[in-house]
Amino acid sequence: MTLLVISGALVWLDSSGRRLVQSGSVDRLQGTANVLWQIRGTALSLASPVYLIAKAPYALYGSVSDISSDRQSLLQQREHLNTRLLHLEESQQRILYLQAENARLRQLLGSKAQLPSQATIAEIIGVPPDPERAAVIIDKGQVDGVLPGHAVVDAQGLFGQVVDVSNSTSWVILITDREHAIPARNNRTGVRMIVGGIGVPDRLVLEDLPASTDLQEGDLIETSGLGGRFPPGYPVGSVATVEATQDSPYLQAALEPTAALLKVGHVLVIAPAAIDNEDANLGEMVSNAAEDAD
Repeated sequence: MTLLVISGALVWLDSSGRRLVQSGSVDRLQGTANVLWQIRGTALSLASPVYLIAKAPYALYGSVSDISSDRQSLLQQREHLNTRLLHLEESQQRILYLQAENARLRQLLGSKAQLPSQATIAEIIGVPPDPERAAVIIDKGQVDGVLPGHAVVDAQGLFGQVVDVSNSTSWVILITDREHAIPARNNRTGVRMIVGGIGVPDRLVLEDLPASTDLQEGDLIETSGLGGRFPPGYPVGSVATVEATQDSPYLQAALEPTAALLKVGHVLVIAPAAIDNEDANLGEMVSNAAEDAD
């Protein structure tokens, strides 16, 4: 079949050349085509809502899927951030602990510079199970040269003394224990006295102190060095209360310990022999100075 244009008209010929159909003019055909395109456009416009309605479930499913995926991603990111935050907080707490421990060790080393050179740094690792005793356990023992009777101090004051020793640990009785007593003196007046524990963590008492003794609240009581067990001049406590009654020939005085008995993590252990040697060296220096003066 062949399509020809003859005299402005469209003629359809078969294979043998016979005329089958003759249409109108080309202009008429173009007008018809334009009308058909308009009809098609109108039909598409009318079908668009149906198409959108038909497509809506799929679009909605895709949107919901995207929202669900985004939410899951956000939840995973939040979990990851929370985990990082926990690690950072743990690291910060560790840093703060190390800074505090470093500060305590610096204070302790500063105290060691003022004490005999034979001082051993020890860490408190436990508390004995006996509720009747005020004591702690340290991580130094016989292998470290620690023996019963050694004095124990911290950066603020007298802490206690060693009463029992194993190979690697020692039992330290605190100055607040009921059975503990300390030869001491008033830093302000130089008056000698005995400080005893009463089993209370934050209280000490002055034993058998005459009522006529010059003692005031706030006075610093320090070790006298008598007996050679404790280093002389080391703070024991400050006077918290002083009472005198007519019924008793003695003062009723209480001290607040200077040492951080419930807080410290490290202490110094001092051998009595080291204290005696230091005292002997000090006495020799004083004698030499007197001879030079003569």
